[in-house]
Amino acid sequence: MLSTALELIKLYGIKLDNPYNRVSLGEKTEVIDHELFIKNIPDGLLFLMNQMEGKTKPNNPFKHTSTMIDLSRNQVFQVSYFKEVILKHALLGYDEIWLYMEDTYEIKEVPKFGYMRGRYTEKELNELVLFAEKLGVTLIPCIQTLGHLKSFLRWFSHKKYKDTVDVLKVGSNDVYELIDLMVKTMRRIFKTEKIHVGMDETFGLGFGNFYKENGFVPQKEIFMNHLIKVNEICLNHGYKDVYIWSDMFFRMGSKTESYYDLNIILDKEYMDRVPKNVGLVYWDYYNSNPELVTAMVQKHLDTNRKVIFASGTWMWTKLTYDKKKTDSTALVHIDVSLKLGIEEICFTQWQDDGAYCEYDSIYLGLYDVQNHIHQNQLNQSIYTKVTKHDYDKRVLVADFNNLGIIPINLLWDDLILGIYMNDCFGYDYKLIDPVIEAFDNYLNKLDENQIEGYVYQLAQLLRLKLKIRRDLLDYYQNKQPLKPLETLLTEFKEKNDSLINTLRINWLSQNKIYGLEVLESRLEVFRSRVTDLLILIKLYDKKEIKALDFLEFELTKEPYLSPKFTDTFYGTSVF
Repeated sequence: MLSTALELIKLYGIKLDNPYNRVSLGEKTEVIDHELFIKNIPDGLLFLMNQMEGKTKPNNPFKHTSTMIDLSRNQVFQVSYFKEVILKHALLGYDEIWLYMEDTYEIKEVPKFGYMRGRYTEKELNELVLFAEKLGVTLIPCIQTLGHLKSFLRWFSHKKYKDTVDVLKVGSNDVYELIDLMVKTMRRIFKTEKIHVGMDETFGLGFGNFYKENGFVPQKEIFMNHLIKVNEICLNHGYKDVYIWSDMFFRMGSKTESYYDLNIILDKEYMDRVPKNVGLVYWDYYNSNPELVTAMVQKHLDTNRKVIFASGTWMWTKLTYDKKKTDSTALVHIDVSLKLGIEEICFTQWQDDGAYCEYDSIYLGLYDVQNHIHQNQLNQSIYTKVTKHDYDKRVLVADFNNLGIIPINLLWDDLILGIYMNDCFGYDYKLIDPVIEAFDNYLNKLDENQIEGYVYQLAQLLRLKLKIRRDLLDYYQNKQPLKPLETLLTEFKEKNDSLINTLRINWLSQNKIYGLEVLESRLEVFRSRVTDLLILIKLYDKKEIKALDFLEFELTKEPYLSPKFTDTFYGTSVF
């Protein structure tokens, strides 16, 4: 198997020689009497690459080191690009990749499942599974069997499955027939006895159509009955290890419905009803306090169930990978997991709000967390070998997240109303100057023609947005003509068009066409808002309107919580 993996790697232009005559599987990756023992192929490959750079690598203490790729929030990789992703994951030492698919896979018996969403066919998934297998990587199906099915439930023909807008109707024969088809499809495709069936964030469970038909039933009972039934379906199809996200147990046990409520005492009698083969995946992407994280992991371990820690390499609600956020959370999660004997850890790559983060930036995080797992003994050149990118340049790109403002909130902020900018600066244009200066300094360090190109364009556009706001407030408050803004607005429109084109080219080289329209429509609206503002400027300068009322509004101060960006502020009390 290792020789097959090495041959594939050569096809991708990575030179890697195997200096050992014998390679065998072992409990650890180590060399004994000139024989290489590997825990798994990715771990063995990482060992060899590190050795080629003149360094030895300590053994990976985790049984499995996984990543989870979100394939449900607009972005669905093309098969060819996905193979590149799998290869790079393997070379960075990841032996499992979880495929988070809400409705982006084909169920032949349900034609509208994943309709016009870029769903993978069985043939496509089979091709990916076989490719990954040759690299020693196991693809794990990570589906939803209760919540997060809004895209599927929006169709009128699927009304029979629907409790709330996002949640399946528990107890319905139609629902369990559907789940049976889901699980059967996964079992037919994937070569593993491990499946993740979701069941997280099922807000409103039992209070939609279920309530109309059955009256009030405690959520805890609805949830447990459903879990038992879904597990039976999984067992019937040959799955031995069934995993769910753990948050609902804790939310239902908390007086504040908080996942991270340390006062939660899980009902032992209730938790004993969870089938013994069902494992809990504790997801925590936000907490950096080791005491809090330790307490939460211990609460999971006290259930006497298998526990996997799902941390995150931060790319959601980000325009490029956020190293600072990941370092402050994931590295703590690794340390706590090792201290408490957690055997498996997964680094999630969510795409909340639509996959506008450049995916290639994530490898910086995947290298950094792997390096931390290996006691900072990995040679940095491994990152360059795998990605063809300079490590320090990628670190610089990641600094985009640390310029004194949340980039994604600024990007989607309305050009005229400026609700987010108002929360940050009010009507005091002088407060904007330091942020503009931070953007200037950042842009001076980037090269628009290299790997930083996409972020360079983003930074230019956001700087212009700040400049437009700053000058608009300045001219307006000092009763000067607004006409000089026309040049800035024309430039903004041109750079916005250029950004759309770059996004389009990048997207179509990596992803299926589906989902691009969502991001394009959000950016295209700024064309209209530039026109609107230009009209207002002319009317104001001609004194046909006496004031710009959106700059006279009595502002209130509170965190900006657009529905799109709730994850940006999720759990602020535990940051």
